[in-house]
Amino acid sequence: MHAAPMYIAETAPSSIRGLLISLKEFFIVLGMVAGYGIVSLLVDTVAGWRYMYGVSSPLAVIMGIGMCWLPASPRWLLLCAIQGKGDGENLKSTAIHCLCRLRGQAVDDSAHRQVDEILAVFAYVGEEKEVNFGEMFRGKCLKALTIGAGLVLFQQITGQPSVLYYAGSILQVECGILRCI
Repeated sequence: MHAAPMYIAETAPSSIRGLLISLKEFFIVLGMVAGYGIVSLLVDTVAGWRYMYGVSSPLAVIMGIGMCWLPASPRWLLLCAIQGKGDGENLKSTAIHCLCRLRGQAVDDSAHRQVDEILAVFAYVGEEKEVNFGEMFRGKCLKALTIGAGLVLFQQITGQPSVLYYAGSILQVECGILRCI
């Protein structure tokens, strides 16, 4: 749940990064709704929950095996290089190779430039800076804090967590009403 958005954020081009993370969240919610819907059909079946696991397990295995072929995050490799956790030049060339694998051959010409840009962003790593609590309420941190708090507030106002927690009961009642009609 937490590693996938981080991997997407580190590997996707900035122009489509938000879209990819939103799609990931959309499909998670869609899967939950589909799961609740299917379970409501199996609620009267003895050991019906086993069918849910039986149907979803092959997909989980396929995804688990597929992750073996995912390249490492170029940002993570470059951060390791800056922190001295390996040969810097080797990690830089590996980051370029991973970037080309992730974004296709079209990025091959600009991969060196993109890696240099990432290294420039990481130039501050290791520098000691005095930071206080007030930094959270200024600049980019304020924007991120506002968006994060706004999303949490919006979720609570719309009742999304409550619907998720009680979806089984809601769907069971809805199915009972539909059977009566």
